[in-house]
Amino acid sequence: MKFPESQRVTYSRNPLLEVICQLRFPKILRIETEVPVGFQEAIRAEYPTLNTSHAIELPFLSNPQTNSPPIVMGQGLTYEFVDKEEKWKLVLSSDFIALSTLHYEKWEDFKTRLSTAIDLLVKHYSPSHFTRVGLRYQDLIIRSELELVQHPWRSLIQPPILGTFVAENLPEQDFFEALSVFACRLDYADAALRVRYGLARKDESEELGYLIDADFYTENITEINDATHSLDQFNREAGNFFRWCITDELQQALQPKLIT
Repeated sequence: MKFPESQRVTYSRNPLLEVICQLRFPKILRIETEVPVGFQEAIRAEYPTLNTSHAIELPFLSNPQTNSPPIVMGQGLTYEFVDKEEKWKLVLSSDFIALSTLHYEKWEDFKTRLSTAIDLLVKHYSPSHFTRVGLRYQDLIIRSELELVQHPWRSLIQPPILGTFVAENLPEQDFFEALSVFACRLDYADAALRVRYGLARKDESEELGYLIDADFYTENITEINDATHSLDQFNREAGNFFRWCITDELQQALQPKLIT
C-alpha cells in the first residue's frame, strides 16, 4: 500500500505529541554488565541528565476513561539520557537504541540527532545489524486549540479512519471511548504500518481529542548503514499518511508552511 504524495509542510499549530524512533539489534550483554561511561561522555553535553530503569514505558492515550496499560519498549537495564529542557530523550538498552522528542519540527533535525546516536552505538558496541527499524508519530487533534469546537469529526477526519464517527447525525457528546486499529503492508522494504486511532485526552484535559498514532516499521534484517534510508522512506510516508487522514478544512486550520 502507498499513500498519495503530498507536499512537505510544517504546521504552525502542530498536533504532534511525540515522535519516537527505535532501532533493535541482537542483544549485547556488555551494555547491561558494564556502565556505558564512554557513550555517556560523548553525549553528556547535549543530554546531561541520566536515568536508569529496568523497563522503558510509553504511556498510551487510547483510553480516555481508564488507565491504559503502557507500551513497554524493552526489558532489562536501560539508560535514559535527557536534555536540559526535557524535550529530547535518548535511550540505550542491551537490545535497542531509541530517540524521542516532544518538540519535533522537521525530519532533518531529528535525523541529525539520530545519526549521531547510531554512530556512537557503532563506535562503542558494534552491533552486527538491526532486527527492527521503527518510526512512530503520535498526533492528537484538539479542536479547541484550532478554533474548531463546533466542527464534527466528520468534517476534519477522512472516512477511512473515522470509525464510529463516520455515521451522520451521531451525538458525539455521548461518546467517552472509541478506539480502532489497523495494520497494512507498505510498498517497499518489506515494511508495515500499524495505526491506532480514536478518542484520547491530552494530559489532564477534559476535552476529548482525536488520536492518530502511526508506527512505520520493518522487522527484516537491516544493515547498519541502510537504517537511515529506511527511516527516510518512513518519514516521507508518514507525511503522506497524515495528509491522507485529514480533510482540507483541518489542513488549513493547522496552518501549514511549505518546507523548501
